[in-house]
This record gives sequence, C-alpha cells and structure tokens, in this order.
Amino acid sequence: MLNVETTGWNATDHLDSDAAILVYLEAVFEDGNPALIGATLSDVAKARGIAEPPKRRPDISLDPVIRKLKDLGLELTAKAE
Repeated sequence: MLNVETTGWNATDHLDSDAAILVYLEAVFEDGNPALIGATLSDVAKARGIAEPPKRRPDISLDPVIRKLKDLGLELTAKAE
C-alpha cells in the first residue's frame, strides 16, 4: 500500500494579493451560494487582518455586507445578462 502524507489547506494562506482575492471573490459570487459567500468574505477579512470577520447569519441585510466589502477595499457590482 502506498503511504501518502497530506497537509491541511487554508484559503487565507493564498490570499496574498489583490488579484488573488479578486479571483476568489469572483468565483464565489458566480456560484451564488450565500453560505459560501459568507465564508469567503470571512477568509478575505482574515487575510486582510480584520479582527472580526462577518458572522454567518441567514438574515443578514445587504448594507453590512457592502460596508464590509468597502472596508476590504472592494466593491460589489451587478450586471444583467
């Protein structure tokens, strides 16, 4: 039997540039899963050193999300297809 050694993977370890963060956010917003979006915003907040990342809440309004994105130096946009 082949012995394979694995290590954990943490997204925040790879969010070391604005470009990496943008690609990560674009992919997750394309997916559209609210839980995944929340987890991604948390990862970005941790990578940027923001002390308290957004808490996961199903009833969260859009205003705090937009404020948090602005704190991260990002902007939420929408486009019609």
